[in-house]
Amino acid sequence: MRRKTALKLITFLDQNQAPGAPLTVRLQNAIRRLIAEGHVREGDRLPSSRLLASEAKLARDTVESAYQQLEAEGYIERRLGSGSFVAAIEPGLLASPRKPYISPKPEAVLSRRGKEIAQSGGAPDHRDAHPFVILPDIQQFPLETWRKLTARVLADHRQASAREALLYAEPMGRADLRQEIAAYLAAHRGVQCTADRIVVLNSSQQALGLIATLLLDAGDSLAMEEPGFHGARLAFRNAGLNLAPVPVDAEGLIGDALPSAALEARAVYVTPSHQYPTGATLSLERRLGLIRWAEATNGWIIEDDYDSEYRYDSRPIAAIQGLDHAGRVLYLGTFSKVLFPGIRLAYIVLPESLVPAFVAGRTLIDGHTAPIAQAVLAAFMREGHFTAYIRRMRELYRARRDNFLEAFDRHLSPFADPVHPAGGLHMAAYLREGLDEAETVRIAAAAGIELPTLSRLYLGKQKRAGWLLGFAALDPHRAESAMRQLSHALSRQAGAEHGRRRQQRNA
Repeated sequence: MRRKTALKLITFLDQNQAPGAPLTVRLQNAIRRLIAEGHVREGDRLPSSRLLASEAKLARDTVESAYQQLEAEGYIERRLGSGSFVAAIEPGLLASPRKPYISPKPEAVLSRRGKEIAQSGGAPDHRDAHPFVILPDIQQFPLETWRKLTARVLADHRQASAREALLYAEPMGRADLRQEIAAYLAAHRGVQCTADRIVVLNSSQQALGLIATLLLDAGDSLAMEEPGFHGARLAFRNAGLNLAPVPVDAEGLIGDALPSAALEARAVYVTPSHQYPTGATLSLERRLGLIRWAEATNGWIIEDDYDSEYRYDSRPIAAIQGLDHAGRVLYLGTFSKVLFPGIRLAYIVLPESLVPAFVAGRTLIDGHTAPIAQAVLAAFMREGHFTAYIRRMRELYRARRDNFLEAFDRHLSPFADPVHPAGGLHMAAYLREGLDEAETVRIAAAAGIELPTLSRLYLGKQKRAGWLLGFAALDPHRAESAMRQLSHALSRQAGAEHGRRRQQRNA
């Protein structure tokens, strides 16, 4: 019997359900499984450590170590001079013999909000630069400068200070980084703030979640641009807010439609400097109109300034926040679009009265942002590398935008009308009449091209079909090659469809 048990254990050991684990851990797992599946029962004698070591070709110390651990856990009893036996285990603590575990379906365990989040698919980020992804060109980032600054941050500090970087950090963010951000925003974005009104975060998405939690209750209404940023839409919906779409035209969000579209709205989310996805710039008159609305209704303006550094045909437009004297604007910025996605650093500029609540809320989410990355970024900004990099990339992206538009005209103009982007990293293009957006996505996918669409960015039933094409991450030759490939695929499909219709007419 004991030899038979030993052979069964060897079988379980060979199946190795914990690859890479030490032999003694694997043997423990095999014995636990032997007991759980009912191959041995209470009081049954297990193989001696000598026999099991011989049959399994293990060191006896390995078997002894496994037996000692299982005895400590209560699986087996060891009796001096008699051997090792299966212990009395309370019924129900072990799985039913030979009955596999079946994980419950998500709908059986998730909350209502959890189900909505799961069904939304989340807000996934792209991890590589491919046509036509909306990413900055990380190949251009001065990694050597960043490496040297990182080494210096760790080496130049007094040892005590360096060790402090390994501890919990200030929830608001490092003071030196907040000071650099405040100085940059005042000089380049017209933002009125001091370092003590800035909270450094890991992402804009985190900022949106904090805003939805701290300023609004589930069931409250929030106005959004139509079409608008899907990441913000998901963050607000997952907070239980009711979203009211407000149409956008060539001058951005139509302020006159705000009262009718969002009569009960407690806040409005806008991307005024470079509307996502159309690229429109909110006019000064409409910016002032939004401020009047916020003052009259005690509402909040959530200003997402995600890529305004990259303006190509004029100077960057001043932020709404700089026009606000009533403290109704929350201003969001991110370094993920400006520098590189992996930096995971963003910030929010708050009205002074909201700072304590947001700091408290931040401590309940993740406490703080990694301090070493903050220190390196502070040095990067303080020594002028940040503004120099922005100037250089602005010229590069302007040239890529122009090349992209020219290539689009050569290859894709029969299928869509591009919207000339005044800034940013992407371009919208509206499909010509008769083309089906979903079909173009299918054709592109068959050609190995991911084609982001515009219709998914609308809340209401009235949608415009089109594409959202990133132009910044790829060099012009690769971008044009992808457009040529897409054009050929769409043309082949159009030709095949025309042939089918002609055959149907002749039949």
